[in-house]
Amino acid sequence: MSYLTGIRFSNFASIMISASRIHELVQQLQVFSIKWVATDGELVSIEKCRCTSFHGSGDTLNILIIPSGEVRTVNRNTIIEFNGEEVIL
Repeated sequence: MSYLTGIRFSNFASIMISASRIHELVQQLQVFSIKWVATDGELVSIEKCRCTSFHGSGDTLNILIIPSGEVRTVNRNTIIEFNGEEVIL
């Protein structure tokens, strides 16, 4: 079963991922890319990372940035892109 939902508008096809599925997806993938909006409004984009843990019933996740080794905490509801696909609430 696919985790992506296809929505078609005329000749435009877009694939979107529900934010509620993020915790399932990061458990299935060893390495992924992610983009989110930081608290200061800055867009943060990471090309290679992996999830190290979840907090608050999956509302936040810790990601390990590859290859720097830095760990960042990301709120699931601020994620706007996962593996190149748009994330919706």
